[in-house]
Amino acid sequence: MSYDVLKNRLTNGVPYTVEAALARINALADNLEITQEQADELIALAKQHGLESIGDEDRLTALELAVAELGVAMMTMGGANNG
Repeated sequence: MSYDVLKNRLTNGVPYTVEAALARINALADNLEITQEQADELIALAKQHGLESIGDEDRLTALELAVAELGVAMMTMGGANNG
């Protein structure tokens, strides 16, 4: 997951916990995929918009979004292989 994708997810209303966001930010930083400045910005966004815990309804919404994104990715890959 790139900096731009994670920043979009942190600011577009998709429910997430601060802990999950920090884990993703740390993974990007550990792999040297983002700068320290970008990591600091993402951490601030995570703390500003993140939740301490996610309720069942929000978990279901996040799961449905992930399934939809996976479906789109699979269709895209299938189209690339057929073309």
